[in-house]
Amino acid sequence: MLRNIRRFYWKQRDRGQGRKTVMAVLVFFMFVAIIVAAIIKSMMGGHHAGLETVHKTNTATGAAVVTETASGASVTATENAPDRELPQETKEAISVDTTNLNTFLGFMSDAAYEDLKNQLIQICQDRKCRSVKKLTYQQTETFDVTSFVLLSDGSVYQCNYNLKSCQMSLSETSYDEAAINQMKEKKVQEEQAKLEQQQKAEREKLAKKKAVHKKKKAKKKSRKAKKAKKKLSKVSSRRKHKK
Repeated sequence: MLRNIRRFYWKQRDRGQGRKTVMAVLVFFMFVAIIVAAIIKSMMGGHHAGLETVHKTNTATGAAVVTETASGASVTATENAPDRELPQETKEAISVDTTNLNTFLGFMSDAAYEDLKNQLIQICQDRKCRSVKKLTYQQTETFDVTSFVLLSDGSVYQCNYNLKSCQMSLSETSYDEAAINQMKEKKVQEEQAKLEQQQKAEREKLAKKKAVHKKKKAKKKSRKAKKAKKKLSKVSSRRKHKK
């Protein structure tokens, strides 16, 4: 057989195709080697898969036995154990936007502001509100300032703060935003009416002052006229006396 192969190679070499013949033979042997390797790998893979299936079956059977034993123990423990209360579910922390509370810092101390903010955050988390803001309307007396804050669910809380003692208290109200706006409008109207009344009183005072000044000026003018008339009459009498 080797002699026939050599003769074939020599014949191809004499034709000038020796290199192509060698390359074709190498490619053929590589192709055969790849096929053989694929067959071997397929056989080994099937054997390994069979072993793995057997191992999984055995493991699952053992786990089933253990589970059954554990279930029996659980039933026994449940029957013998006393009744216990289940723990309450922990509340999810809700992020609350408090940026609209910064205007409190205009008259409130830092400690009181932090206390107010923490209380409002806790209230918002309990009510599942995402934001809270300070309403513009507030009532101011000598040292006491009453403000209102609006939660995102529409509820309104009242904040009382003392400027002298820096004490702060927070309480829920039955108001809504519309009611607070009405209170604000009423206060604006009252202040406007008070301002108009003050302006009217000032105008009346100014008019009265002008009238008094005008009257004084008229009296002064009248005195001057009388003096001039009296002086003129004296001059006339002197002239008559000389004649």
